[in-house]
Amino acid sequence: MGADVLRLPDRKLLQIYRLLEQVGDKPEISDAFEAMRPRLTTLRPPRRPALSRLFFLPAEDMLDDALHYTRRLNRICRATLSPCWTAVKEHIPAAVQQEVQREMGLIDYRDGAAIAVICEPLWQAGVDALAKVMAECQNNLKYKLNLFGRDEDVQRQLDTLRQILAVAVRVEKLKAALPPRPIIDLAESHVEIIRNNLIELGKEEAALTQPLLLVLASRMQRPGELLRMLGEVRLGGTAAEKETLTKEMSGYVVGNLLRQTTDFDRENPGITGDLSSLAAAAERLTDGLNSVNDTVQGLRDKEITSKVKNARAEIAHFVLKNICADVDKGLTEALFSHEGLPSDEEVKKAEQFAMALRRSSKLAGPLGIQREVAAKITEARTQVVNNTLATLRNAPRNRDGSMGPEGQRQMFNGLRMVEILAGSDEAERLFREWKSQFR
Repeated sequence: MGADVLRLPDRKLLQIYRLLEQVGDKPEISDAFEAMRPRLTTLRPPRRPALSRLFFLPAEDMLDDALHYTRRLNRICRATLSPCWTAVKEHIPAAVQQEVQREMGLIDYRDGAAIAVICEPLWQAGVDALAKVMAECQNNLKYKLNLFGRDEDVQRQLDTLRQILAVAVRVEKLKAALPPRPIIDLAESHVEIIRNNLIELGKEEAALTQPLLLVLASRMQRPGELLRMLGEVRLGGTAAEKETLTKEMSGYVVGNLLRQTTDFDRENPGITGDLSSLAAAAERLTDGLNSVNDTVQGLRDKEITSKVKNARAEIAHFVLKNICADVDKGLTEALFSHEGLPSDEEVKKAEQFAMALRRSSKLAGPLGIQREVAAKITEARTQVVNNTLATLRNAPRNRDGSMGPEGQRQMFNGLRMVEILAGSDEAERLFREWKSQFR
């Protein structure tokens, strides 16, 4: 097949690839796949997900790497997945597994709604299989240790997965209908879809809404909107049950935001750090915290209120330590630490420092660090102005005594930084002052 692969048009090759995938993992087609591999590397067709990937798909937003996994937060450690699949697949009928694999070969792997329909039998069987594995872990310590080691939180993880699989079809259909994560804004049509799902599930059993809410909250930048939505819909069960659900979800949302602040708390990156990414992370986390304010205040729960306060303090510390600490030094070094003009790359780096500091000023109010950030902006602006003035005094002049090209370039570099840090009015004022002083 090797020579034929080189001659086949892309469309024909992809058709053959899809047909071979439907056959499954059989030794006799491995040579064909090997011959196609160079072309497939270029074409990059979507690959059929492994059965284990499909099984855990509804819970993928709840997964954490082992280093970032937080216990007792309804999260699932990725290290749990492999032994979990080893155990549960023994309890899922082979016919179900084979039928799902066969039908997956007939659809577009990016079609979330179609995947939900095909995998429903797998997930339903998975709920029962997980219950059996959990029971065996409870009653047989050796069985549990052989699979999961001494992870005392594994039962909680398995139960979270079991609850999500119980509403997996709704989860996947909702994910297909909503914007991709992180969801920043919800259209009215999206809000209506979520409300309808919560109401329908709540009529069956109020507790069934929790796993759906857990997944949705993990996909939203402002999960507080989901908490407000929960407060507006009428679910089955008693008012006390709904209040308990709201408290549990609020605790999860705040705890998840706090977990993310811990993940981002790192050593000061200095001038080599990606300050734009760090500032964006701080903005996202602050946005998420701000979205839960009303719900948390309404709950009047001291523990959750304390968590919000701690999360806000963590983000504030993160901003001051990782963005504001030495940003003025980094900016000054990028523009003024060498002879002659800075390169375009160095000017761009200086702009990134200034813009990260400016973005921090927008977060200062909600985080309670206005004084510290304002002082850092003033310090950075002062250093830029002083260094620019020193450069202009020593810059080569034209024959008529006017400012030369090098001085003009440095002046505009300095004005650009002032514009970012202090606004266009201040930059315009300095421009007129410097033009008059260095004519």
